[in-house]
Amino acid sequence: MHQKNRIRFLARALFLLLAALLIFTLAACRRGSDLPLSPGLSMIEGVPVHDDNVAMRTDHFTVTPGMMAFFFYDYGGELMTVMEEYKPFDQSRSLHDQIYRDDLSWYDVMMNETLAKVSEMLIYCEAAMANGVELTSAQLTVIEEELSSIAMSAATYYGKTVDAYLQGLYGPLMSGDALREVLKLELLATTYSVTVNKQLEQGITERDINDYVAAEGLSDRTLSRNIAYIAVPYAGGKADDSKVGEVLTALQGAPESATFDRFSSSGAVGAEAHMTPDNTGVAEIKSWLFAAERQIGDYGRVEVGDYTYVLLYTGNGMNYAQVSARMSLYNIAFAKWRNGWVETLTFGYNYDVIDSYDIT
Repeated sequence: MHQKNRIRFLARALFLLLAALLIFTLAACRRGSDLPLSPGLSMIEGVPVHDDNVAMRTDHFTVTPGMMAFFFYDYGGELMTVMEEYKPFDQSRSLHDQIYRDDLSWYDVMMNETLAKVSEMLIYCEAAMANGVELTSAQLTVIEEELSSIAMSAATYYGKTVDAYLQGLYGPLMSGDALREVLKLELLATTYSVTVNKQLEQGITERDINDYVAAEGLSDRTLSRNIAYIAVPYAGGKADDSKVGEVLTALQGAPESATFDRFSSSGAVGAEAHMTPDNTGVAEIKSWLFAAERQIGDYGRVEVGDYTYVLLYTGNGMNYAQVSARMSLYNIAFAKWRNGWVETLTFGYNYDVIDSYDIT
Protein backbone atom coordinates (compact mmCIF):
# COMPACT_ATOMS: atom_id res chain seq x y z
CA MET A 1 0.00 0.00 0.00
CA HIS A 2 2.93 2.29 0.66
CA GLN A 3 3.96 1.80 -2.98
CA LYS A 4 0.49 2.87 -4.19
CA ASN A 5 0.72 6.04 -2.14
CA ARG A 6 4.11 6.79 -3.73
CA ILE A 7 2.55 6.41 -7.19
CA ARG A 8 -0.28 8.78 -6.32
CA PHE A 9 1.90 11.35 -4.56
CA LEU A 10 4.16 11.82 -7.58
CA ALA A 11 1.73 14.05 -9.46
CA ARG A 12 -0.83 15.21 -6.89
CA ALA A 13 -1.14 18.29 -4.68
CA LEU A 14 0.67 17.96 -1.33
CA PHE A 15 -2.38 18.67 0.79
CA LEU A 16 -4.40 15.80 -0.70
CA LEU A 17 -4.84 13.16 1.97
CA LEU A 18 -3.34 9.95 0.62
CA ALA A 19 -6.06 7.54 1.73
CA ALA A 20 -5.67 3.80 1.34
CA LEU A 21 -7.52 2.39 -1.66
CA LEU A 22 -9.59 -0.72 -2.13
CA ILE A 23 -8.24 -3.43 -4.43
CA PHE A 24 -10.47 -4.12 -7.44
CA THR A 25 -10.55 -6.37 -10.45
CA LEU A 26 -11.84 -5.34 -13.86
CA ALA A 27 -15.02 -6.83 -15.28
CA ALA A 28 -14.66 -6.25 -19.02
CA CYS A 29 -17.61 -6.01 -21.38
CA ARG A 30 -18.19 -4.74 -24.89
CA ARG A 31 -21.42 -3.37 -26.30
CA GLY A 32 -22.22 -1.38 -29.43
CA SER A 33 -23.89 1.60 -27.80
CA ASP A 34 -23.44 5.25 -28.82
CA LEU A 35 -24.94 6.49 -25.56
CA PRO A 36 -23.91 6.08 -21.93
CA LEU A 37 -25.14 2.63 -20.92
CA SER A 38 -25.79 3.80 -17.39
CA PRO A 39 -28.34 6.65 -17.43
CA GLY A 40 -26.82 8.09 -14.26
CA LEU A 41 -23.48 8.94 -15.85
CA SER A 42 -22.73 12.64 -16.29
CA MET A 43 -20.05 13.99 -18.57
CA ILE A 44 -19.14 16.96 -20.72
CA GLU A 45 -21.03 16.79 -24.01
CA GLY A 46 -19.04 14.85 -26.54
CA VAL A 47 -19.01 12.36 -29.40
CA PRO A 48 -18.98 8.53 -29.37
CA VAL A 49 -15.72 6.71 -30.03
CA HIS A 50 -15.60 3.14 -31.38
CA ASP A 51 -11.92 2.39 -30.87
CA ASP A 52 -11.23 -0.36 -28.33
CA ASN A 53 -7.92 1.33 -27.46
CA VAL A 54 -9.66 4.52 -26.31
CA ALA A 55 -11.77 5.17 -23.22
CA MET A 56 -11.83 8.97 -23.49
CA ARG A 57 -10.02 11.61 -25.49
CA THR A 58 -9.76 15.28 -26.31
CA ASP A 59 -8.17 16.97 -29.32
CA HIS A 60 -4.57 15.98 -28.48
CA PHE A 61 -4.72 13.56 -25.53
CA THR A 62 -6.03 10.01 -25.12
CA VAL A 63 -7.00 7.99 -22.05
CA THR A 64 -6.77 4.27 -22.81
CA PRO A 65 -8.93 1.61 -21.10
CA GLY A 66 -5.99 0.71 -18.86
CA MET A 67 -5.45 4.33 -17.88
CA MET A 68 -9.16 4.76 -17.16
CA ALA A 69 -9.01 1.64 -14.98
CA PHE A 70 -6.31 3.34 -12.91
CA PHE A 71 -8.32 6.53 -12.61
CA PHE A 72 -11.55 4.72 -11.73
CA TYR A 73 -10.05 2.42 -9.13
CA ASP A 74 -7.95 5.27 -7.75
CA TYR A 75 -10.32 8.26 -7.74
CA GLY A 76 -13.48 6.17 -7.47
CA GLY A 77 -11.98 3.79 -4.93
CA GLU A 78 -10.97 6.70 -2.71
CA LEU A 79 -14.49 8.08 -2.93
CA MET A 80 -15.96 4.65 -2.16
CA THR A 81 -14.16 4.54 1.20
CA VAL A 82 -15.96 7.79 2.07
CA MET A 83 -19.30 6.57 0.71
CA GLU A 84 -19.15 3.46 2.88
CA GLU A 85 -19.03 5.65 5.98
CA TYR A 86 -22.63 6.62 5.20
CA LYS A 87 -24.06 3.52 3.56
CA PRO A 88 -22.95 -0.14 3.57
CA PHE A 89 -21.99 -1.77 0.29
CA ASP A 90 -22.94 -5.36 -0.52
CA GLN A 91 -19.68 -6.92 -1.73
CA SER A 92 -21.55 -9.79 -3.39
CA ARG A 93 -23.35 -7.48 -5.82
CA SER A 94 -22.29 -5.25 -8.70
CA LEU A 95 -21.58 -1.53 -8.32
CA HIS A 96 -24.11 -1.03 -11.12
CA ASP A 97 -26.92 -2.85 -9.32
CA GLN A 98 -26.93 -1.01 -6.00
CA ILE A 99 -28.49 2.45 -5.62
CA TYR A 100 -26.49 4.85 -3.50
CA ARG A 101 -28.67 7.98 -3.64
CA ASP A 102 -31.11 9.84 -5.88
CA ASP A 103 -31.49 6.91 -8.30
CA LEU A 104 -27.72 6.91 -8.84
CA SER A 105 -25.89 3.61 -8.45
CA TRP A 106 -22.62 3.26 -6.60
CA TYR A 107 -21.02 3.02 -10.01
CA ASP A 108 -22.64 6.25 -11.21
CA VAL A 109 -21.37 8.22 -8.24
CA MET A 110 -17.84 6.81 -8.49
CA MET A 111 -17.52 7.11 -12.26
CA ASN A 112 -18.98 10.63 -12.31
CA GLU A 113 -16.27 11.68 -9.85
CA THR A 114 -13.68 9.97 -12.04
CA LEU A 115 -14.93 11.57 -15.26
CA ALA A 116 -14.97 15.02 -13.66
CA LYS A 117 -11.37 14.69 -12.49
CA VAL A 118 -10.10 13.19 -15.73
CA SER A 119 -11.88 15.89 -17.74
CA GLU A 120 -10.27 18.63 -15.69
CA MET A 121 -6.88 16.96 -16.06
CA LEU A 122 -7.27 16.83 -19.86
CA ILE A 123 -8.35 20.48 -19.99
CA TYR A 124 -5.16 21.49 -18.17
CA CYS A 125 -3.11 19.32 -20.53
CA GLU A 126 -4.72 20.87 -23.61
CA ALA A 127 -4.15 24.36 -22.21
CA ALA A 128 -0.52 23.50 -21.46
CA MET A 129 0.02 22.27 -25.02
CA ALA A 130 -1.62 25.38 -26.47
CA ASN A 131 0.81 27.50 -24.48
CA GLY A 132 3.90 25.49 -25.39
CA VAL A 133 4.32 23.87 -21.97
CA GLU A 134 5.77 20.36 -21.87
CA LEU A 135 7.23 18.12 -19.20
CA THR A 136 10.90 18.82 -18.64
CA SER A 137 13.58 16.17 -19.02
CA ALA A 138 13.97 16.25 -15.23
CA GLN A 139 10.26 15.53 -14.75
CA LEU A 140 10.37 12.68 -17.25
CA THR A 141 13.39 11.27 -15.42
CA VAL A 142 11.49 11.34 -12.13
CA ILE A 143 8.68 9.33 -13.72
CA GLU A 144 11.12 6.73 -15.08
CA GLU A 145 12.86 6.47 -11.73
CA GLU A 146 9.50 5.93 -10.04
CA LEU A 147 8.56 3.19 -12.50
CA SER A 148 11.94 1.53 -11.95
CA SER A 149 11.38 1.67 -8.21
CA ILE A 150 7.95 0.08 -8.58
CA ALA A 151 9.38 -2.66 -10.80
CA MET A 152 12.12 -3.40 -8.28
CA SER A 153 9.65 -3.55 -5.38
CA ALA A 154 7.29 -5.79 -7.38
CA ALA A 155 10.12 -8.23 -8.10
CA THR A 156 11.75 -8.10 -4.67
CA TYR A 157 8.70 -8.28 -2.43
CA TYR A 158 6.10 -10.00 -4.60
CA GLY A 159 8.09 -11.92 -7.20
CA LYS A 160 6.07 -10.25 -9.97
CA THR A 161 6.72 -8.21 -13.07
CA VAL A 162 5.64 -4.60 -12.89
CA ASP A 163 2.69 -5.35 -15.18
CA ALA A 164 1.49 -8.26 -13.04
CA TYR A 165 1.87 -6.18 -9.88
CA LEU A 166 -0.12 -3.26 -11.27
CA GLN A 167 -2.80 -5.58 -12.65
CA GLY A 168 -3.29 -6.95 -9.15
CA LEU A 169 -4.06 -3.42 -8.01
CA TYR A 170 -5.90 -1.92 -10.98
CA GLY A 171 -7.18 -4.79 -13.12
CA PRO A 172 -5.98 -6.74 -16.17
CA LEU A 173 -5.85 -3.75 -18.55
CA MET A 174 -3.25 -1.96 -16.43
CA SER A 175 0.47 -2.03 -17.24
CA GLY A 176 3.68 -0.17 -16.63
CA ASP A 177 3.26 1.62 -19.97
CA ALA A 178 -0.25 2.72 -18.99
CA LEU A 179 1.00 3.99 -15.63
CA ARG A 180 3.74 5.95 -17.40
CA GLU A 181 1.11 7.73 -19.50
CA VAL A 182 -1.07 8.32 -16.43
CA LEU A 183 1.81 9.95 -14.59
CA LYS A 184 2.78 12.06 -17.59
CA LEU A 185 -0.77 13.42 -17.96
CA GLU A 186 -1.17 14.03 -14.25
CA LEU A 187 2.21 15.71 -13.89
CA LEU A 188 1.63 17.95 -16.91
CA ALA A 189 -1.81 18.92 -15.60
CA THR A 190 -0.48 19.55 -12.10
CA THR A 191 2.42 21.61 -13.43
CA TYR A 192 0.24 23.80 -15.62
CA SER A 193 -2.46 24.16 -12.96
CA VAL A 194 0.09 26.12 -10.91
CA THR A 195 0.49 28.56 -13.81
CA VAL A 196 -3.28 28.92 -14.23
CA ASN A 197 -3.73 29.41 -10.50
CA LYS A 198 -1.15 32.19 -10.39
CA GLN A 199 -2.60 33.93 -13.44
CA LEU A 200 -6.14 33.88 -12.08
CA GLU A 201 -5.05 35.00 -8.61
CA GLN A 202 -3.02 37.86 -10.05
CA GLY A 203 -6.15 39.04 -11.82
CA ILE A 204 -7.92 39.54 -8.48
CA THR A 205 -7.03 42.94 -7.00
CA GLU A 206 -7.32 44.13 -3.41
CA ARG A 207 -10.04 46.49 -4.56
CA ASP A 208 -11.96 43.57 -6.12
CA ILE A 209 -11.76 41.72 -2.81
CA ASN A 210 -12.88 44.66 -0.68
CA ASP A 211 -15.71 45.51 -3.09
CA TYR A 212 -16.93 41.91 -2.87
CA VAL A 213 -16.71 41.96 0.95
CA ALA A 214 -18.82 45.11 1.03
CA ALA A 215 -21.33 43.91 -1.55
CA GLU A 216 -21.88 40.57 0.23
CA GLY A 217 -21.81 42.00 3.74
CA LEU A 218 -18.96 39.75 4.90
CA SER A 219 -17.79 40.71 8.38
CA ASP A 220 -15.46 38.12 9.98
CA ARG A 221 -12.18 39.94 10.74
CA THR A 222 -10.33 36.92 12.16
CA LEU A 223 -6.89 36.72 10.57
CA SER A 224 -6.00 33.72 8.42
CA ARG A 225 -2.71 31.89 8.94
CA ASN A 226 0.33 31.19 6.75
CA ILE A 227 2.55 28.13 6.96
CA ALA A 228 5.73 26.72 5.48
CA TYR A 229 6.29 22.97 5.44
CA ILE A 230 8.23 19.95 4.29
CA ALA A 231 6.60 16.59 3.57
CA VAL A 232 9.06 13.81 4.45
CA PRO A 233 8.10 10.39 3.03
CA TYR A 234 8.02 7.35 5.27
CA ALA A 235 10.91 4.88 5.04
CA GLY A 236 10.12 1.18 5.34
CA GLY A 237 6.52 1.94 6.19
CA LYS A 238 7.41 4.16 9.17
CA ALA A 239 8.09 7.84 9.77
CA ASP A 240 11.70 8.77 9.00
CA ASP A 241 12.38 10.16 12.48
CA SER A 242 16.02 10.80 11.71
CA LYS A 243 15.33 13.21 8.84
CA VAL A 244 12.33 14.74 10.59
CA GLY A 245 14.45 15.27 13.70
CA GLU A 246 17.10 17.11 11.67
CA VAL A 247 14.48 19.52 10.34
CA LEU A 248 12.97 20.13 13.78
CA THR A 249 16.41 20.77 15.27
CA ALA A 250 17.21 23.27 12.51
CA LEU A 251 13.92 25.06 13.10
CA GLN A 252 14.75 25.38 16.78
CA GLY A 253 17.71 27.54 15.84
CA ALA A 254 16.10 29.31 12.87
CA PRO A 255 12.28 29.18 12.88
CA GLU A 256 11.85 30.62 9.38
CA SER A 257 10.62 29.28 6.05
CA ALA A 258 14.11 29.47 4.48
CA THR A 259 15.24 26.72 6.86
CA PHE A 260 13.19 24.17 4.95
CA ASP A 261 15.15 24.85 1.76
CA ARG A 262 18.20 23.22 3.34
CA PHE A 263 16.31 19.91 3.44
CA SER A 264 14.75 19.87 -0.03
CA SER A 265 16.46 16.55 -0.77
CA SER A 266 14.57 14.97 2.14
CA GLY A 267 11.05 15.85 1.01
CA ALA A 268 8.75 18.26 -0.79
CA VAL A 269 9.08 21.83 0.48
CA GLY A 270 6.26 24.35 0.12
CA ALA A 271 4.17 27.09 1.69
CA GLU A 272 0.49 27.99 1.95
CA ALA A 273 -1.00 31.39 2.73
CA HIS A 274 -4.39 32.65 3.90
CA MET A 275 -5.42 29.39 5.54
CA THR A 276 -8.67 29.14 7.50
CA PRO A 277 -10.39 26.17 9.16
CA ASP A 278 -12.75 26.02 6.17
CA ASN A 279 -10.09 25.88 3.45
CA THR A 280 -7.59 23.59 5.19
CA GLY A 281 -8.45 20.20 3.75
CA VAL A 282 -6.28 17.90 5.88
CA ALA A 283 -7.66 17.31 9.36
CA GLU A 284 -4.25 16.70 10.95
CA ILE A 285 -2.84 19.96 9.61
CA LYS A 286 -5.97 21.90 10.54
CA SER A 287 -5.90 20.56 14.12
CA TRP A 288 -2.28 21.61 14.53
CA LEU A 289 -2.48 25.01 12.88
CA PHE A 290 -5.67 26.18 14.57
CA ALA A 291 -5.00 24.83 18.06
CA ALA A 292 -5.93 27.42 20.71
CA GLU A 293 -2.35 27.72 21.96
CA ARG A 294 -0.76 28.13 18.51
CA GLN A 295 1.56 31.15 18.16
CA ILE A 296 3.47 32.63 15.22
CA GLY A 297 6.85 30.91 15.06
CA ASP A 298 5.58 27.59 16.40
CA TYR A 299 6.70 24.48 14.57
CA GLY A 300 5.82 20.82 14.85
CA ARG A 301 5.07 17.57 13.05
CA VAL A 302 1.92 15.75 11.95
CA GLU A 303 1.48 12.39 10.23
CA VAL A 304 -0.55 12.41 7.00
CA GLY A 305 -0.83 9.15 5.10
CA ASP A 306 2.73 7.92 4.48
CA TYR A 307 4.31 11.33 5.05
CA THR A 308 5.43 13.39 8.01
CA TYR A 309 4.65 17.07 7.56
CA VAL A 310 6.94 19.37 9.51
CA LEU A 311 5.00 22.63 9.81
CA LEU A 312 5.96 26.20 10.70
CA TYR A 313 3.37 28.87 11.48
CA THR A 314 5.01 31.81 9.71
CA GLY A 315 2.46 34.60 10.19
CA ASN A 316 -1.01 35.85 9.35
CA GLY A 317 -2.71 36.64 6.07
CA MET A 318 -5.97 38.29 5.08
CA ASN A 319 -8.95 38.23 7.40
CA TYR A 320 -11.60 35.54 6.96
CA ALA A 321 -14.01 37.88 5.16
CA GLN A 322 -11.34 38.76 2.59
CA VAL A 323 -10.33 35.10 2.19
CA SER A 324 -13.95 34.17 1.52
CA ALA A 325 -14.28 36.98 -1.03
CA ARG A 326 -11.03 36.04 -2.75
CA MET A 327 -12.12 32.41 -2.95
CA SER A 328 -15.46 33.33 -4.52
CA LEU A 329 -13.81 35.63 -7.05
CA TYR A 330 -11.28 32.92 -7.90
CA ASN A 331 -14.06 30.36 -8.43
CA ILE A 332 -15.82 32.75 -10.79
CA ALA A 333 -12.60 33.37 -12.74
CA PHE A 334 -11.75 29.67 -12.88
CA ALA A 335 -15.22 28.73 -14.12
CA LYS A 336 -14.87 31.27 -16.92
CA TRP A 337 -11.43 29.90 -17.85
CA ARG A 338 -12.58 26.29 -17.73
CA ASN A 339 -15.80 26.88 -19.66
CA GLY A 340 -13.82 28.59 -22.39
CA TRP A 341 -11.79 25.43 -22.88
CA VAL A 342 -14.86 23.17 -22.68
CA GLU A 343 -16.42 25.13 -25.53
CA THR A 344 -13.21 24.90 -27.57
CA LEU A 345 -12.40 21.20 -27.16
CA THR A 346 -14.06 18.07 -28.56
CA PHE A 347 -14.52 15.34 -25.98
CA GLY A 348 -14.82 11.76 -27.19
CA TYR A 349 -16.07 8.78 -25.17
CA ASN A 350 -16.06 5.04 -25.69
CA TYR A 351 -19.22 4.40 -23.68
CA ASP A 352 -18.69 0.62 -23.72
CA VAL A 353 -15.36 1.03 -21.95
CA ILE A 354 -16.54 3.71 -19.54
CA ASP A 355 -19.47 1.55 -18.43
CA SER A 356 -17.45 -1.67 -18.11
CA TYR A 357 -15.61 -1.34 -14.79
CA ASP A 358 -16.85 -3.12 -11.69
CA ILE A 359 -15.69 -5.06 -8.65
CA THR A 360 -16.02 -8.79 -8.30
